[in-house]
Amino acid sequence: MGLFQKKKAAIERAIIESTHEIVCLYCFRNFDHNEVVFRAADIIDEDGYRAEPDRLLEAHRARFNMSPMGAIAPVLNPDDYSEKNKGYLRGILTTLYDRYNNPTSTRLCPYCHNDLLPSAGLSPSTVISIVGGSKVGKSSYFASLVHTLKTVTSHNFDMFCTPINNETGRKFKIKYEEPFMQNGYFPSHTPGEVYQEPYVFTFSFADETKPELNIAFIDIADEGATGSANMDIYAAYMRNSSAMIFLVDPLQFRDVSHKIHILNNINFNPSMIASDTTQVLVSLVENYIYKQANGTCSIATAAVLTKTDLLVALGHSGEYIHPRSNLFARYSHHNIFNLSQFDAINYEVDAFLHMVDPNLRNALKRRFANLGFFGVSALGAHPELISKQLASFAPARVDEPLLWILYKLGYISGRYDEVRT
Repeated sequence: MGLFQKKKAAIERAIIESTHEIVCLYCFRNFDHNEVVFRAADIIDEDGYRAEPDRLLEAHRARFNMSPMGAIAPVLNPDDYSEKNKGYLRGILTTLYDRYNNPTSTRLCPYCHNDLLPSAGLSPSTVISIVGGSKVGKSSYFASLVHTLKTVTSHNFDMFCTPINNETGRKFKIKYEEPFMQNGYFPSHTPGEVYQEPYVFTFSFADETKPELNIAFIDIADEGATGSANMDIYAAYMRNSSAMIFLVDPLQFRDVSHKIHILNNINFNPSMIASDTTQVLVSLVENYIYKQANGTCSIATAAVLTKTDLLVALGHSGEYIHPRSNLFARYSHHNIFNLSQFDAINYEVDAFLHMVDPNLRNALKRRFANLGFFGVSALGAHPELISKQLASFAPARVDEPLLWILYKLGYISGRYDEVRT
């Protein structure tokens, strides 16, 4: 092989090694970078492209009860153009020149025609899923997590958080930031049988050697977590996830829930009890985990006990949990993930679940090969049930499960205290 051929082979090898399979953060289908299509430049006149409805995009939006887009710029297939109309970056087609020589860099998923990230194919697609049953607090946890990542974690780990696009940022502000963060009204749970399009946020580190991290959150309400009609969304969501946050509500355990209501002077309302996490787990096993090797899920999975603020009174009563539990101690990780803190929390939540529902605890440990237990309070206090309003907002440890996942994925380092606890 001559020098030219060796150089060409080296370049081609470098291109292959620098490209990554793409995961659409809207429909969660995965595909190769050379399968993408493009949205034409918005030229609508007698000499240009006519606006027209996009069948695939409209079908995706209808699935999530979103309003139709109407007539928009058409989709261009790169296969219909010669090489002189194509622009590449590191061997990936990122720009297409139409027949009027107008460039477009708006790449689309070939399956749902939603926009792809500019980095799609150029860096790994890392998706972290947040799942749980009805009323477990997914919306509250998600809102609190993003808020904490933007205001606290970003400073502690030299990173920043941005919505995937302006539309996502606008919807998050209207549904979460304004009512929740500014006015103290916590997010209401989504009515049954209503799909909600994923909210996707990109997390970038100042260290440019670390690839971007995308968290896609999908809130499937009520029977959505367990109903077979909706599990295809969960299954696709899970298949392309690099890690998972699995929420467990202490109010789902009836005896514990009754005591929590009494000790916290909250009127006991059985309708407020979260759906059975075991049913969610069974659905995940049936639709996803059984299809994995050995019937177990190998991705890093954080089993998160929510609403730990309600457990304080339970701890004071001396039942189920120690009054000086680490769950009640606020802690922020700085630059590294504190493994001593993780060990303490992991042990206590594991022990708590073993007491209140050993069947669920054992099933989690059997089905998830890379499991960690956590406890968080997304709100810091229980909202008034009638007004659904918070007296204060003081989340606790909400970013800890995600930081553990980042540690597991190699984004951040971990270290034990000098004196391990």
